[in-house]
Amino acid sequence: MDPKDLLARIKSRRGEVSEETTFADYLGMVQEDPSLARLSHALISDTIEAAGTSTGPDGEEIFDLFAGELFGHDHVIKQVADYFRAAGRRLDVRKRVLLLVGPPGTGKSTLVNTLKQGLQDYTHTDAGRVFAIKGTQMHEDPLRMIPEDMRGELGVHIEGDLNPEARWLLEHVYKDDVASVPVERIFYSVAEGRGFGTFVATDPRSEDLRRLVGDVDVSALDADDPGSARRGFRFDGELNAAHRGMSDLLEIFKMDERFLAVLLSLSQEQMVKTSGPGTMYSDQAIVAQSNLAEYEELIENPKAVAMADRLVVIKVPFVLSVRDEVRIYEKMLSGADLGRRDVSQLALKTAATFAVLTRLIHPGGGQKGLLRKLHLYDRRYGTHGGVEDAEKTRNENPDEGMTGLSPRYVINRLSQVAGTTKGCLDGLAVMQALWDGLPQRAGFDEDERERWSELLAATEAEYQEMVKIELQKATVLDYKTSATNMAKAIKTEVTDWSTSPDEATPALRRIERLLDVPQYRREAFRTGLLASFGLKGQRGRPLHTRHPLLEEGINRALLPSWNEVVRGFADHSESMVVSLQSAGWRKSCARNLVEYGETELTNRKGGAESDWS
Repeated sequence: MDPKDLLARIKSRRGEVSEETTFADYLGMVQEDPSLARLSHALISDTIEAAGTSTGPDGEEIFDLFAGELFGHDHVIKQVADYFRAAGRRLDVRKRVLLLVGPPGTGKSTLVNTLKQGLQDYTHTDAGRVFAIKGTQMHEDPLRMIPEDMRGELGVHIEGDLNPEARWLLEHVYKDDVASVPVERIFYSVAEGRGFGTFVATDPRSEDLRRLVGDVDVSALDADDPGSARRGFRFDGELNAAHRGMSDLLEIFKMDERFLAVLLSLSQEQMVKTSGPGTMYSDQAIVAQSNLAEYEELIENPKAVAMADRLVVIKVPFVLSVRDEVRIYEKMLSGADLGRRDVSQLALKTAATFAVLTRLIHPGGGQKGLLRKLHLYDRRYGTHGGVEDAEKTRNENPDEGMTGLSPRYVINRLSQVAGTTKGCLDGLAVMQALWDGLPQRAGFDEDERERWSELLAATEAEYQEMVKIELQKATVLDYKTSATNMAKAIKTEVTDWSTSPDEATPALRRIERLLDVPQYRREAFRTGLLASFGLKGQRGRPLHTRHPLLEEGINRALLPSWNEVVRGFADHSESMVVSLQSAGWRKSCARNLVEYGETELTNRKGGAESDWS
């Protein structure tokens, strides 16, 4: 990008001039564009919809606003989007607190922050315009100046009264000349607390309610003027900042009863008790976060019935897909320097495998049963079933993913060992690092060591399969190009099939035969392929890796058998190292991989023989 062009754009944004008009003209604007009268929930719903939606490989609705930010939480995002869709239509659900419940590190804050950023950006667009009475601290909605008995004449929904400050301005500054009251466009800002309030509960004994509802400016009070109280409010609380936008309340159940009482009144009645006399109307979406233990404690408390009844609870578990877990690590490590260069391409995938296994409820059937479930959740269906089986399994285990290792633990362990491991930080080194760190992890129970040992043995078995596939790729001349070309041919054929089902599809049919896709599943398989090629969150990733079954089918088409690889170790091990290097592997990691395959996997049958204990 031309630096001069960038500078011009920065200056344009920084010097953004707000539109200003009079209330008389604003009424005409509302008639032309009724969306200007939207309440907060509708504004957020429109924010989500404006970013676009797509259809996922399994027919699920994907919301593009969260692409690249959240991974493996499509079902959670769908629940959040559906909540705002209903609340935006002014259904009674808007009078509830949206509560995100889950362990630390599951992405609750990321979800809320993405919503905030999206809402901020949306108000900078023509479709997301928001106007307020100029000079009001809470950016009051001008339409609230219309008396209640006249509001129906405008043809839009208006609710709530002016806050005390706005009433004082209307009476004393503008002398009740409503038509001339200046109205200005506002742009929400997370950094400046405009349209957003964020409250983190700490110690209830030292909390000051003014952090939520603001204070009274004593210097503005006049003993001879009773009306001065209305201009004396300092609306600098977090709930004031969130007016017409969103409040983000963290650790909500650490609040004491005074704070919870304010939230109850706000959620049910849209009323806030001010620091001074009286109450005032406030329009905002309340989004709260909590960990599972504190939420369960609330539910068990008979005194908290009123609060529990005003919650819309959405559980946010750890992700249960290895592919999505890897993408979380990649995002966390983007731009970071692990302090070394030689990191195996299987390191993150190995770590993700172990982390996901710790979150699963064991289905029985030993190691095979556990890995079958792992593959099912990773959309590597094959003989393990299909999307219906994955959904059924998830419904049978509604609390799955609410415990286990967090991405933060994994990244912490990788960071600690990255600079000290000699040679290549490969899958085995990663497993050792995760194992060694368990006793230092808060809440680790020595009685569970046997379970952790079993999970690491399953991870090692999965790692061996990963190594085999990489070594099989190393024997194929320019595997990546061949795989990409095959994926391009399949993309072309499936795109043509979507508009002309009778078109010849030789490459596609070959993949379906290799994957044993039955006739009755072919339409769903092809529809899923087509969707995966077009997903916004997949852009930039190699074409042949965008759908787990596509990658599996291409591997079956291109890769030699493992026995062929074993026979080639004696004469072609060095060429395998070179091939791996050309595919992006560091030399030490490539050599480690070949040596591991030659010494550990040759003639090995069955699962891993683990020494974890």
